[in-house]
Amino acid sequence: MNFSRRDFIATTALAAVSRPFLLVADEQTDAVVKDFSRANLTFTQSNDVNLGGFFGTRYRQSLERLSKEPIDVVDFVIDDVNFNQKRRFFNYSGDISGRYIEICSLASTKDKTVTAILPEVIDELVKYQKPDGHFGREVDWNKPIDVAGSTDQSLEMPILWGNGRLMLGLFAAYERFGNEKALEAAKKMADFYVNIVSKRFCDPNRMDEYKQTAKGYAAAYVTCVFHGMEGLVRAYRITGEKKYLDCAVEMADFHEEFDTLPVGHSHGSISAHEALVMIYEETGDKKYLDRVVKRWNDAVSQGFVFPTGGVCEQFYVEGHSDEGCSEADWLRLNLMIWKNTGDVKYLDSAERTLYNEYQMNQWHTGGFGHRYMISDKDGCFAWGKRYAESYWCCSYHGPLGYYEFKEYLAVGEENPEAKTPRVYYNFPLDFTSTIPFKTGAWKVESRQLEPKKNVPIVSKITFSGTPNAKIQLALRVPEWCDELVVRTSEGDAVKTNLEGRYALVDVKDGQEFIVSYGGVPYAENRRFGKVKLDDAQLVLRYGPNVLAGKEDSGDKIPDVELKVNEHGSYEIPNFLTNAFEMTNEERDGAHPFVFNVKLVK
Repeated sequence: MNFSRRDFIATTALAAVSRPFLLVADEQTDAVVKDFSRANLTFTQSNDVNLGGFFGTRYRQSLERLSKEPIDVVDFVIDDVNFNQKRRFFNYSGDISGRYIEICSLASTKDKTVTAILPEVIDELVKYQKPDGHFGREVDWNKPIDVAGSTDQSLEMPILWGNGRLMLGLFAAYERFGNEKALEAAKKMADFYVNIVSKRFCDPNRMDEYKQTAKGYAAAYVTCVFHGMEGLVRAYRITGEKKYLDCAVEMADFHEEFDTLPVGHSHGSISAHEALVMIYEETGDKKYLDRVVKRWNDAVSQGFVFPTGGVCEQFYVEGHSDEGCSEADWLRLNLMIWKNTGDVKYLDSAERTLYNEYQMNQWHTGGFGHRYMISDKDGCFAWGKRYAESYWCCSYHGPLGYYEFKEYLAVGEENPEAKTPRVYYNFPLDFTSTIPFKTGAWKVESRQLEPKKNVPIVSKITFSGTPNAKIQLALRVPEWCDELVVRTSEGDAVKTNLEGRYALVDVKDGQEFIVSYGGVPYAENRRFGKVKLDDAQLVLRYGPNVLAGKEDSGDKIPDVELKVNEHGSYEIPNFLTNAFEMTNEERDGAHPFVFNVKLVK
């Protein structure tokens, strides 16, 4: 059975086309799956998911970058803890080494490491831990903090930032390889936060000190102190010692007064919200998830997230550059919120980021970094030129985003109230994943087929499971999809039912489906709202892609003429392109993605 947008809206009572799918109100919407519970979900470990096609290539390129200059030398990687040479951001102790250890450990298997030098990096690094548990320069933690220096000159705050990342890296090394030295060092770091950091930097009597303006936004109190919350939750999950979770909760509560927009460092802000989601998962206290959802709503509705699904390095509306770390965090945060709410709009947001901003941020080397953004009072309206591949941070966080994204391609659910297990097919990409269920694993093979006119994505899905058993397939209906059609490989129509924005199909072992995601080009305003084509300032979309100009627009929103057909939609003119289809050389350049549209009948 096919269904159109008209049927879809009538059936599920979603907002009309003129309203955004990315609703920003604090309300439950029918995009939420009935009886959705994180406790019922089953994830396939990322290394067991084979991501192919375009995005699989991009992920592999990001991992290959980790074995190239200058980060292919042990002394370079660990300079932020032993200071054997003078390289950039040397006081951020653990920012390179910790990130390197984290993604390289996670993406490795127990028997084969992603990079040849990883074991030596871990073994050498743990030798430099200070008696109090931190890594880096000797510091008198009781003296007033110094935030008057530039990002490169500051001391205490950069150490805390880097240590937050290093704690995560060491825990990852223990989980992947069983490295007891890494575990011992990571626990000692967690104790440093319990015994020193939380007491010294979450003291209500020192608020004036904490609120002073930092000269270097990446070395500010709110950016750096709370970066350790993620690692503390990881410490609790691995050791079971509640003191670590209690410390994370204490820091999260103290962080609330500083949890504002705008803020000087989006990477620090979003990573703190990832920690809040993790705290919610461990405590069940909904106030932490509510804080994250509110911040998401504010960021989207107020223009801190620009139409391509990206955020600026400084969490400003009128920002001037992006940052690969922040884009990876925004991707990861959207996935985490879906995991805890079941609301499909967060998957829509993740898909937008992946297809658009993520690709424009990834360099031809495979690494990630920074590019200039062109903005006005309403937010960013064009990508400027790339200016730095940031091997000191982004080139590790970018592949981390890909790594975690893989686990969400297809997610299992075993609801005790349901007769059959379910597979959420969240992203129609090239991948193979085996979903674990108590009743037996199911292998899902997904391949993208050749798209058609007004059908941006066609996928073929094949299922292998237990003979005579069945599961339920839940196909996400993307925000851009007008009509979703499911057929057998022989071309027969398949009956579907709707639940939220998932189309449900019963599946047996060996079945194969062709799923067509129909959608015409359409327009949005600059706050993600679907609007009718009109003479206005618009974002133009087709499928998951945000359309962009091929030529450099300078510093102004360009004027374009669009010819409208008899159905009220437009044909994509030749002067438009998108990040997915650009060459690496084209992605280096400046491209507008907001246009002053004039309609031509």
